[in-house]
Amino acid sequence: MYTTRIWKLLSDIFMKGIRLASTIVKTLVKDRIQYPGRLLVDTFGIIARCGVLLILYSFVFKLNNGTINGTTFLFSAWSIFFYFAFSVLRLRDLPLTIMEDVQTGNVEVLFSKPISYLSYRMWWRVGYGLYSFFVITILGSIVLAFFIGLPPTMYASIFIPTLVLTIILGSILTLFMYATVGLLAFWVEDITPIFWMVDKAVMILGGSYLPVALFPPFMYKLSLYSPFGASQFITHTVSQTWQTNWYKLIGIQFIWIIFFVVVVYFMFERAKKKISVNGG
Repeated sequence: MYTTRIWKLLSDIFMKGIRLASTIVKTLVKDRIQYPGRLLVDTFGIIARCGVLLILYSFVFKLNNGTINGTTFLFSAWSIFFYFAFSVLRLRDLPLTIMEDVQTGNVEVLFSKPISYLSYRMWWRVGYGLYSFFVITILGSIVLAFFIGLPPTMYASIFIPTLVLTIILGSILTLFMYATVGLLAFWVEDITPIFWMVDKAVMILGGSYLPVALFPPFMYKLSLYSPFGASQFITHTVSQTWQTNWYKLIGIQFIWIIFFVVVVYFMFERAKKKISVNGG
């Protein structure tokens, strides 16, 4: 019975909501193209954070004869860039959006609509950052390839297919993981401290400022087996071990997706009952 209901939740979000998702994504992408302010902000953010970080790491690697922990600057630079490019999607803002809906009472209005609330909010987040993500990833990759070159691993035939699959699974995992934080807003007035803890864990274990390849053994294992690191496996796609263990990492992503789908289902069902009981 629960399996059927969980499948229905997924169906509402990713299957039955395809028309709604297409409308939301197209509308937001057109808006971003017509008003490129968000793209300019995201581009400046990438230059300010990722660009400066890459310059600093280039000097650090030079001081260590070009190699740290068996990894060269080339691999580390692409790993860091992929992290920041993926962050441009802004999927991490989902819990703050849910909290705002709850605090303003907007969630009660959306619950009464003939659409899935979670489906609406998840696809809204995807559409909001999709245009900036594509533009920055493509242009940033060209610039990075021109200045430092491409790692040998990016020439492998499995690189593009597994990269795309990792991005899709990472996006799904990120959305459901942050949805669990957002749904806490139905019981906790201010979820910001919880959001900060989860978000910092993702930043640290995802390889934002320290490439995953440079992690000490314990942190590296946490990065591999925790949902915080698994949501950012895009940073592993350029590593020298990716061709031999990509299926293992994708399997870990699948396991965490299943876990958070189940958690979100039960939390969402309770949230709907709470709205009904309180007169929503």
